[in-house]
Amino acid sequence: MMCVCYQKRSQKRYHILYNNFYHTCPKPFLQAMPHFIAILAVYTILSASALSILPDNLINTIDKGGIAVLPNFLSPSQVSRLRADASNLYHDGYFTVDALAGYGAKAGARDKSNFDPSKDRAVLPAYIPSQKKNGPFVSGTLGDVDGRRQLTSTVAALRSDFARSLGRPGLDTPDGGDNHELSFTRFGPGAMLARHVDEHHEEVKGRAGWSRPTRRSISWLIYLNEEDWDPTSDGGHLRTYERKVSSAYSVGSRDGDLQLGWLVPTTNDPKERPVFLDGRRGGISGKCALYIDSDDGGRKLYLTKEFDSDPYLHLTSDYFVQNLLIKDHELGTRFHYVEQPKSKLTEYLGVDVGEQIKDVAPLVGTLVVFDSVALPHEVMPTLTRERWAASGWFHEEQQPCCRQILL
Repeated sequence: MMCVCYQKRSQKRYHILYNNFYHTCPKPFLQAMPHFIAILAVYTILSASALSILPDNLINTIDKGGIAVLPNFLSPSQVSRLRADASNLYHDGYFTVDALAGYGAKAGARDKSNFDPSKDRAVLPAYIPSQKKNGPFVSGTLGDVDGRRQLTSTVAALRSDFARSLGRPGLDTPDGGDNHELSFTRFGPGAMLARHVDEHHEEVKGRAGWSRPTRRSISWLIYLNEEDWDPTSDGGHLRTYERKVSSAYSVGSRDGDLQLGWLVPTTNDPKERPVFLDGRRGGISGKCALYIDSDDGGRKLYLTKEFDSDPYLHLTSDYFVQNLLIKDHELGTRFHYVEQPKSKLTEYLGVDVGEQIKDVAPLVGTLVVFDSVALPHEVMPTLTRERWAASGWFHEEQQPCCRQILL
C-alpha cells in the first residue's frame, strides 16, 4: 500500500472537481439531470485511479533527465516492517554479496583473505539472470511474504503510472525476469558505488549488448533506513550529476535508439539537447550515426556521417567525438557523453562543465526515480551503519537486432 497521505491527496483533488461543478452549474440543469450527476460521480471515483502517483512536476523532472525525490512515500511503519524482513533474511544467509561496491573492489585487490562481506553491498533479488530462475525475494515461504507482496503491488502501480505519464507503454508488462528487476539491498559500513549509469546503448556493450530481449528504462529505489538516520554522520548519499540546464526534450531513448550524449547550450542555441545513437544505419548493426531532435520534434537531425561502432565507441572520449566524428566544429565543441568511457585520457581531460551535483539523503521512506540511461550517479560511502533499500529497474523491450557486419 502507498502512504495514506497520497491517497488523501487524490481524494481531495476529486472532491474539489466535483464541488466546482456543482456550485457553478445552473440549478435547473442539476435538477433536470440527476442521472448525469450520478454518472459524473461514478466517473470521478473511477478516474482517481488514473491520477499520477507522482506530482506532474516530478514526472517532468524524470522526462527531462533529472532525479525525482518523493519523501515519505512509504510510512515509517511500512518501512520498519520491510527493513525487519530484509535484516532477518540477510542474517539467515539469503542475501548475495556482489562485490560491486567500492569496499569489495579495493579489499579484493589488496588481499582477498582480508575481504569482509559484511562491509560490502549485498542483494536479495527477485530474479537471478545467471541461473534463469526466481530469487528469494519472491519466495512464498521465506520471511514476511505479505509485506514483500504489498511492496511488489505498490511498485507495479508505479510501473503502470510511469508507462502512462512518461509515454513509455512498453514499461507496463507482466512481471518477469526479463522485464523487471527488484531486490532488497544492503550496504555495509564503508560500502560505496563508483560513478556510473544504469544502462548503455547496445552497440557500446559490443555483441553482448544484444543478448537480452529488454533493457533498463527507469531506475527507482525506496530507502528503508531507520528514522534517526543522520546524513552527516551516517553518510550513504546518492550523488547524482544532473544537467545545469534541464533538457529541452525527453531523454533516454528515441524510437529504440538510446541516448549517448548531450549538446550543451550556447548563446545562439540556449537548449540542452540529448544526442542519440542510431546503431542500425542501413539495417546493419554496428553502422552508426549520432543525431538530435529537430526543434519541432518531428525529424532526426544527424550530426555525423556513418561510422563503425567498433572501435569508435569503445576507445573514445568527448574530445574524439568533438573533433573527429562531428564535422561541424561549432556543434562538435558542444558535445559531451552522458558518461565517457573510462580511460586515462578521459581522466586527464576532466569533467563535463554542464553538470551539477545533487545529493539525495537516504531518509526513511523516500522514493527516488530517474531515467536509467541519462543520469550518471554514485553511492557515497556508508559510514558506520547498515544502509537498507528496496530498489530495481523497470524494463522496456530492446530494439531488435539487425543483421551483423560480416567479419
